[in-house]
Amino acid sequence: MSSPASAQPKDPKAQAQDLFEQGRAAVEARDCARAIPLFRRSQATYPSRGTLLNLAQCEADLGRVASAWQHFKELLTQLTPGDPRLPITEQRIRELEPRLPKLVIELAAGAPAPTELLLDQAPLPQASIGGELPLDPGNHTVVARWPGGRQTDAPVTLAEGARNVVRLEPPPAAAPPPVPVPDAPQAPAISPGSPAISPPPLPPPSSFRRTLAFTIGGVGVAALGGSFITGGLALGTKGDLEKECPDPSRCSDDGMSLSSRGQTLTTTSTVLGAVGLAGIGAGLVLLLTAPEERSSVALAPAILPGGGGALLRSRF
Repeated sequence: MSSPASAQPKDPKAQAQDLFEQGRAAVEARDCARAIPLFRRSQATYPSRGTLLNLAQCEADLGRVASAWQHFKELLTQLTPGDPRLPITEQRIRELEPRLPKLVIELAAGAPAPTELLLDQAPLPQASIGGELPLDPGNHTVVARWPGGRQTDAPVTLAEGARNVVRLEPPPAAAPPPVPVPDAPQAPAISPGSPAISPPPLPPPSSFRRTLAFTIGGVGVAALGGSFITGGLALGTKGDLEKECPDPSRCSDDGMSLSSRGQTLTTTSTVLGAVGLAGIGAGLVLLLTAPEERSSVALAPAILPGGGGALLRSRF
């Protein structure tokens, strides 16, 4: 028994020829809309000048003047002198050029260049900005994108022979959300006839100075008292040291500890005494130099038991 032979793939040139013949059959049936995809597949499989010529002819018949013009221009670079297709190609290029729609993409004054540019969902190089782009008649869309998610869509409709300009400008950046501001406290409402509320009076300067004088003086008295206490403790430690170490050259560890404690108490007593005297002195200076409160004396008539008279009033 013989095994079935596996189907061998067709040669690319043979596949392209089959597609080309199908395309030619569609052209003879006056169906260029069906022939164009067949010619494109044939050209992509195995490029040939005959397929490219038929593709350009069909595109021109359907009014796709920019696509036909580009394919005729491509074919012109492949034809050699003496080729009968050369004069036909040159004539079709001359006929199509006045019918070409052209799109010019510009940036608005001061607008930055977009990071991405698309034409009918196909990437467009930045160098195309400002140039004339030949396009087929119909509806097209230009999309420009900037950092921050900003995007501008510019639809445009082109007619044969028209020249349209599209100016791109990024949309304004989104404003940050407003920061909530707390409401200002409102003053209490005052009803008509109610007494006016006035702020509490400030203490006179003399009262503040006297208060400060007594405060500083009190600190000085407390420090002086602490000096007396630590001084007494230092004297007691000195007595204990004399008992523990009658001979200073031969003193025990306890005696050395008592000696160190006595020195600390003596130093503390001296410092507290100085602070106490300084505080008492500063308090006395503030107290003696504080301005005295004004006193007033007034003589006013008054009704007294048994008759009239005058009343002497004094305010200190």
